[in-house]
Amino acid sequence: MKLSCEVIQDLLPLYVDRVCSDDSGKLVEDHMAECEACRTVFDAMAGEEKTKALLASEEFRKKQTASVKKVKKKWSKSKKLFLLGGIILGGILVYVFRKALLALGVIGLLVVDSTTTRVQVYDDVAKYTTYIGEKCHEEYGIKRTGSFEIFPEEITLKMQVQDFQYVYYNPWDPQYVTYLTVEYKDGVAYEEELIRLRELGTEEYKGKYSVTGEPEGYDLVAMDSDSYYGFVYAMVPESGETKITYVGIWFCNHFLDLDIHDYMKEEYLLPGFDATLKEGTH
Repeated sequence: MKLSCEVIQDLLPLYVDRVCSDDSGKLVEDHMAECEACRTVFDAMAGEEKTKALLASEEFRKKQTASVKKVKKKWSKSKKLFLLGGIILGGILVYVFRKALLALGVIGLLVVDSTTTRVQVYDDVAKYTTYIGEKCHEEYGIKRTGSFEIFPEEITLKMQVQDFQYVYYNPWDPQYVTYLTVEYKDGVAYEEELIRLRELGTEEYKGKYSVTGEPEGYDLVAMDSDSYYGFVYAMVPESGETKITYVGIWFCNHFLDLDIHDYMKEEYLLPGFDATLKEGTH
């Protein structure tokens, strides 16, 4: 029979004076074996000697030991039930939200990869074919096929390079921003290059990525445009100089991570170009 502390403390004066029944005394002792608060009250009533005598008794120590074991057993069982419940709940959550967790994991990997990938900028024209060409570097170069056929196959002695930069960035899809301005020393070589470029043609490009027209002061002689990948084009100055500027802005998934204004000279950039995800503009 389990009694409250109030009932026990009402019985304590009778217990201290030894005028309660043996059964009542046993109930008081059983309770104090587990309750330190009631033992403190007993100590105040009975005095130090009687308290020591109670605590020293063999029967009282056995009751205390049994009480501690009971509590430990109960706590151990509770811990096991709590752990089992946690495992079951965790399994249910993983099962229910497995697709979401997988998606978050993939997104996390992509974010980490994109934040640790370095933008590579090159301006050594002597290594032109390392960046653009059939034998370009496998890791960061771009094959001179398709759109990039607009760029010259190599830099020859008849060409004087005035401006060059090649930018490569690959957070998870390769992105290229490059330009090359060449002055042809030989008029014949210049005309031959113009013929080659005009044969490649000029695709319709206005409206793609918000582009409104050709760069001011230039005439386009070749253009490969794609509403998904971007633009590769060649242009000549309206002044009649024997110069040709080649430009490539090539990316993937309708989105360019790089800020184009950090890596492309404004005079070479198609007016209005915006490679951000804007509904209805592409």
